[in-house]
Order: sequence, then structure tokens, then C-alpha cells
Amino acid sequence: MANSDWRDLTLEQLVNIELRSPAGLTEIDPRKAPVDVTTLDARDIEQSGAKDLNHLLEIYVPNAQFIDDQRLPPHLGFRGIISDREDKYLYQVDGITLNNRTLLGADIERDLPLLGDIRSVSVVRGPASATHGAGALAGVIDVEPYTGLTFQGVDVNVRQGVVDEYTAAEIRYGHKFSETSGLFLYYGLADMQGADSHYYIGRSYPAANGLPANVAGKPYSGPMANLDQAGFGDLWHKVHVSYVAGPFEFWTRYVQDGVEDRPMRDIYTTPIPAGGSLEDWTRGREFRNQQTTTTGRFKKELSPEWNLELVQSFDIWYYDNQLMGTSPAPFQHGRESESFSRGIVTWKPNDAHSLAVGTDYSHEWFHDPPYSYALDRAPMVSNRNWQTDTISLFAEHQWRISDQWTTFLSFRTDKHTFSDWLLSPRGTVVFTPTDRDTFKVMAGQSVRRGDDEELWGEWERHGTIAKPESLCSYEISYERKLTDQWRVGGNAFYEDYDAIGWIPAWFESAAIGRFQIAGGEFQLTYTNGNTRLTLSEGVAKLVNASLPKGLPAAGQGLTAEPYGFGHDLAEWAPFITKLALLHDIGKKWTVSSSLVYYSGFPGAEDYARYAGNFVSPPSAAPLSDPGYTDPYGPNLYINLGLEYRPTKNWSIRLDGYNLAALADETLSKRNYYFRLSEFSVQPASLAVSIRYRF
Repeated sequence: MANSDWRDLTLEQLVNIELRSPAGLTEIDPRKAPVDVTTLDARDIEQSGAKDLNHLLEIYVPNAQFIDDQRLPPHLGFRGIISDREDKYLYQVDGITLNNRTLLGADIERDLPLLGDIRSVSVVRGPASATHGAGALAGVIDVEPYTGLTFQGVDVNVRQGVVDEYTAAEIRYGHKFSETSGLFLYYGLADMQGADSHYYIGRSYPAANGLPANVAGKPYSGPMANLDQAGFGDLWHKVHVSYVAGPFEFWTRYVQDGVEDRPMRDIYTTPIPAGGSLEDWTRGREFRNQQTTTTGRFKKELSPEWNLELVQSFDIWYYDNQLMGTSPAPFQHGRESESFSRGIVTWKPNDAHSLAVGTDYSHEWFHDPPYSYALDRAPMVSNRNWQTDTISLFAEHQWRISDQWTTFLSFRTDKHTFSDWLLSPRGTVVFTPTDRDTFKVMAGQSVRRGDDEELWGEWERHGTIAKPESLCSYEISYERKLTDQWRVGGNAFYEDYDAIGWIPAWFESAAIGRFQIAGGEFQLTYTNGNTRLTLSEGVAKLVNASLPKGLPAAGQGLTAEPYGFGHDLAEWAPFITKLALLHDIGKKWTVSSSLVYYSGFPGAEDYARYAGNFVSPPSAAPLSDPGYTDPYGPNLYINLGLEYRPTKNWSIRLDGYNLAALADETLSKRNYYFRLSEFSVQPASLAVSIRYRF
């Protein structure tokens, strides 16, 4: 905050800062939250040195993992659940879901090096459809922006990246008119040049298409885009405007981003089409997102027992997608719009009971591009403009049975034009025998309908409704407050996942099987006025997998276990270790450091052994030379930052990223979804930030 900096607050004040939580619908004691939530406040965001939201989540959220992609944006997963599309979790701003429903999911603003508008980020780890709707299968990311009530003053921040080259600038202004009204304005701009880093293809290929031969274990030496280079050479933008006036709040948000990907190994295995050039052939997929959201909210205390919240939002998303691998390369230009309404009534008749009941209604307009994964399959769907309606009913009851026992029962049902009624129940029992110990037992089911492009295609061709995706989760957890500074906790979970995914042989999304996953998380935190230390260990292990009849060979990429190769998830590191430290040295210096360790991808190596048995290996699978195992080894990301504040107005920050690459660049790698035998090096890089507070 510009005029009320967090460094001037006591520990008690920091703890008591009001942060809205996506944990549930009723007023909740954070200690008794009915789901696992990681909440990052302004200090975590500003002092972590994180380049973007992806980086921030990877540092702090236990058992969260990122994998890159050569056709789509980077993929985020929780507790072993990850996909080639960002459709297994919801991305929300101020409680409004911003997921693209056509195809891409939560593909917006996570890779922007522009975080100045964000006051806090809360992440629900685990199924959350009972309170947030269909699509919250594996979790929810909820961003709380600043308002004129939580930020006052003016500041400017300029950031320059070296090696990973980018230039970013942000300006924000907040003014508080009264205790209940205020204005907040934010604008951020980024020029993303990316990093000229090494890219490895796991199998050796002879020279083809005018390219130099590829040798496994040596960097690919042909032409390609920089890592994280902006698509179409565009600038990235983010705008957020908020106005609060008593019970009314209005905000609007605009974001533009999108990258150019790196080529796939198909550049060696498929001849360049007639008339095509080598430059076009090795150009990876380019895409651009543009999203505008406008929201109005009204909150009213009707009486000491009754509260009302009404929300109206309108969202429009444009996306451009220039594909690779054909000549001329198809160009997608799609659009979807949504009008969203919500009403929630909460009732607290006494200290023991709280009840929330609400309804959502969404109307969406879709305009699909002239080239479509789902609609160009035979028979082709010619109508590329359609509309849908979704109505949702939900409720949550909290019962504080005693000082030691609390229960939560939540239920939601969603009905889409092209779905049956989707049911999402959840129950939690919380036991707090002392003021230091907390036990929880949680059980719930989350559901997700298919992407709207796929649903529309099936309805137009067959008049049928596709089966939804579901995840049932069972969890026990324990947390102990060791001292005022130290906390320790752990949990164990079991997931029964009935999955929908991409089937390369059919070139469509459909049911791919049922997968049982078990794991857990250990967390240790230390917090005082000057220091924050967080340590977590996440585990996710495949227990069993069964595939539907008729699924083609290599018809799913989650595991090779059903084919007789290994017993691990192919797209997930079984162990994920995270350590983060923030420490203030007096009033002028802050040092930050973080370490993220993925134990490796043994399941991907098993899948590569399976794929190697094909005469014509599937394109969407890991594939490597015999004995070449570097892609499946551990990944290690080490970052170090230092901030200096010579006056109350100026701050200067230096961050070093991916420092493990200085010792071994194959440690600091980012694997690609499906094709985990291929990876790009996350190079050691620097960023300098200068902030001035007026």
C-alpha cells in the first residue's frame, strides 16, 4: 500500500488484515475452512520477486505443478490432476470466473509480468465445484484486486529483464473518498522478447526439410522462437478500474497476452507442404487473448441475521490462433461473450448456524473460427454461431456444534443447455480440541462438462449430450500451532478421477478412463515481524488406472500403466518440494529466496518405453533414444532477490531466476505436456525493478 506500507504493521495487524476467501459461502474462521486454501497477501506478492502469477503459484502453492506446451499455454495442475487445456480448475477475479469456455479454459493473464493490481491470491487445492461451479474440478485460483479502500496514493514500477528479455511498466492510483467509497486505477504494459534458450528434442532425427540433424542430448540448432516470446510481436496489456460507493462496487478489467510457441518434432517427420518455407515450418503456434470484463456488485445487510449479495457481470473474450505445420497455416479467430447474474442470501439466526442459498444464471454467445478442432471433423458442423444457458442452484450450511466441533455441508447443481444436471456435494467435519490443534475430514465431488466447442459439435452431429467429467476426493488433515511463530500441518488425500481428455488418434476430447490417485502434503511455516519461511512437500501417486473399451492404443497420455509399463502418472512428478523465504533486514533491505524441486517424471519415461514399440510412434507421447534419460530427471528452480529502499518513496529490486542453470542447464528445464521427452531450458536470468511512490 502506498500510504500505509505493510512494513509498518505489527504481526497482529498483518494477521487481521481482511482478505476475502473462496473457501466457502458463509462467514468462515480461517482456521476452520472446509477446504485446503493457500492465501498469498500483498507482501508475498511484492517481495517474492515472482515474475508473473504462474511463477508466484509455483513458489508457494503446495503440490501445484507447471508443464509447458508446444501448442497451448503452460499448464497448471494440482495433486496429480493436470491437462493439455486449462479446464480442470477455475480462474477468478473478485469471485467472477474468467475461464474461456470454448476451448482453452483458464488461459488468461497468468503469464503477465504485471502483478501490481493484485492485493491477494487465494488458491483452493482440491475439488471446489460445490461452491464455485462446474469446472472447479481440481481447484480454484481467486485473485482479489485492490480498490480505493485498500490502496491509496500513486506509484510507478518499471521492470527490465535480462537474458529473459522483457520491459514492463505499471502505474496505479488509489483514492479514498470516505470510509466506504474509493477509486482505484491501474495500467500495466509489457514488451516480451523472451529468452534465446536451448531446446532439446528427446529422439535423434536425420536432417530433413533443410534442417540440421537432431541429436538427442544436444540442443536443437534449427530456427525457432525465443522462449516466452509474445505472439504476433504484440505488446501485452492489463487495465483494472474499480469504484466502490457504500454497498455498490463496479469494476472493469482488460487483458491482452499470448505467446509464440516452439516447434514440435513433426518438423523432422513430416515433409514441408508444397510452397511452404522453412521459416514458416519451424514457427511454432502463435496466439493472442483479449478479454474484457465489467462487473457490478451490491451488498446489503438487511438485518443482523440476513445479508444479500447481487452480482451482474458481462465478459467478452477474443482469441487469435495461428497454427503451424501446414501451408498455408490455418488462422483461428474466435469470440465468446457471457452475461452472468448471481444472487446470494445468507442467514445467521444464531451463533451456531449459518446458511447461504444462491443461484447463478449465465447466457453465452459463441462464434467459433473457420478452423476448429471440434467442428471440422466429419461430418463437418457448418453452424459456427450458437448460444447456451446455464442455471445453477447452490447452498451451504455451517453448524458450530460446540467450540470443538464444526460441520459444513455444501451442495450445488448446474444445468447447461448441453448437459444433464451436474451434482457437486461436499461435506467437512472440523475438530479443534485445543486452541493449537485442528483436525479435518473432507469429502466431496466436483464435476466438469466438456468444452463448449465439443458439446456443440456432438449435439449438432448426433443430438446427444456428452458424459461429464468428475472427481471424488476424500481427505484427512491435521494442523498444529507449535508457537506464535511456528505452524506445522499435513494431510492425506485419495482421488477417484473419471477423466475426459484429448485422444490424439481420434483428434478429439472424450472419456479416457478412470484413475485413482493418492497423496498428501506436509507444510511448515514460520512467521514473525521480519521473516516468513514456508516449506512444503507434495506427493501424488497413481494407485490404479482403467481405460474404456474401444480406446485406441496410446489413446490417453496420463499413464502407461494400463499398457504394462510402470505404475506412475506420466505428466506428474511424484514428489514436489518447495521452500520460500522473505526476510527484512531493518527498514531498508529485504532478501527473498525460493527453491522448487520436481523429483522427476518416471511415468513419462515409462510412456516413452511404451511409445518406442510402435512402428509409427504416436505424435502426442514422449519419445527418446534408448538410454537417454535427461528429460525424465529432476527439475530444480532456484531464485534469489534483494530489495533496497533508500527512502520511503524509492525501492530498487534485483532478482536472479533459475540459478540452477548456472551449474547444470538440464536441471533448470521445463518439460512439454504429452511430449515430456522434449524440454526448454529456463535460463539463468536477471530482472531489475524500480518503484517510486508519489
